Amino acid sequence: MAEELGDKSFCMGMHFSLADVAVGCALGYLILRFPEIHWQEQHANLARLYGKLMTRSAFAETVPHD
Repeated sequence: MAEELGDKSFCMGMHFSLADVAVGCALGYLILRFPEIHWQEQHANLARLYGKLMTRSAFAETVPHD
């Protein structure tokens, strides 16, 4: 995913798409279920995308809480 994203703003280029939803869900799952995997350190571009997605209420409001 990191390689395909490259330095693009979103998965498909400049515009938010369903691909970003899928990637955001996958990354959120990693954070929730596998916090010991520090993917953000090795894939700064995915961390940037995830941070951008988390500014959207549709993502932020659905984060599971303990």
